[in-house]
Amino acid sequence: QRGIVSHGDVSRLAVVMAKARRGEEICVAAIGGSITAGGLQTKDPKNRYIARVADWFTQTFPKAKVRFVNAGIGGTNSLYGAMRVQRDVLSKKPDLVIVEYAVNDNHPVPMFWGSYEGVLRQILREPQQPALVQLFFMQRKGENAQETQHMLGRHYDLPMVSFRDAWWPEIESGRAVWETMYADVVHPNDAGHILASELLIALLKDVNAKPESNANATAKTDLPAPMITDLFANCRYAQGTDLKPTQNSGWTQNADGTKWESSASTDGSIEFGFAGKLLFVGYDIDEEAERLATFSIDGGKAQPLKKSPNRLPLAEDLPAGQHRVRIDFAGSQAKPGSTAKVRIWAVGAAGATE
Repeated sequence: QRGIVSHGDVSRLAVVMAKARRGEEICVAAIGGSITAGGLQTKDPKNRYIARVADWFTQTFPKAKVRFVNAGIGGTNSLYGAMRVQRDVLSKKPDLVIVEYAVNDNHPVPMFWGSYEGVLRQILREPQQPALVQLFFMQRKGENAQETQHMLGRHYDLPMVSFRDAWWPEIESGRAVWETMYADVVHPNDAGHILASELLIALLKDVNAKPESNANATAKTDLPAPMITDLFANCRYAQGTDLKPTQNSGWTQNADGTKWESSASTDGSIEFGFAGKLLFVGYDIDEEAERLATFSIDGGKAQPLKKSPNRLPLAEDLPAGQHRVRIDFAGSQAKPGSTAKVRIWAVGAAGATE
């Protein structure tokens, strides 16, 4: 009872149930960080919460063909989620999307409030009208971003499930032990994923318990005005082989074409065009490379390119329209024998108009 924070408006979930009951194909998806991805914390991928939710649909509706998409990527937050939700989730035509960013958005960065809302709005306005369920996990001391995400859930009248609300009181009281459900301070183990899936499935069972109201269900399509911002509702994103520089001198693609890499011995620059008000660049940079790398926007002043563990924007509050970002690397100034590099793997923009 504690774990189901709110049933919210279940009209879209009812449509999914009706579709599955008719034996049609449905797609169940999840987007989030390393918890959703599962990683090394789950010994059996079948125990990851999204796999178990998909299996519940298969077992409950044996005539339906059930697909599932796990779009979790470790170390990523809702900013990156807003950039890639169209490519990695919505392009798969999901009927249900579970959004899990309560742990990775738990930073004192107000921008994550807007980017999380952007993930929700992109999903809710999708023509296929997928159902959306918010899922809140927690860190070792019970910390998460649930307070803000919960307010957004109320604003959009969404179903919400909280692992924290269900299990933190049990851990605090000593009735449950953290280590039995978590592999470390952040990541649930198989048992934790199973417990999370049981909360989600309890919500789904509640909706499925009323098949007579599901039979002719119609999805609620009205989208309220943004609670925080509409900036992240319109994002453009390119990754890997889709990432094409508009200018390049001295940078090369890696063997599989997924990254552009600077040279450790020569100077070089690379430039990408984008349209939007906020710029996201996915890159990895070695510690030594930080002193050798700079970036500039639209030919402006060069600024240091630094590590960004929270994957923060490279530029904000830009005028609407077309821009270009240039990254320079002074590889000739690297220490002899150094392998320091910058690796660029994605460019995205929020507030995009085209």
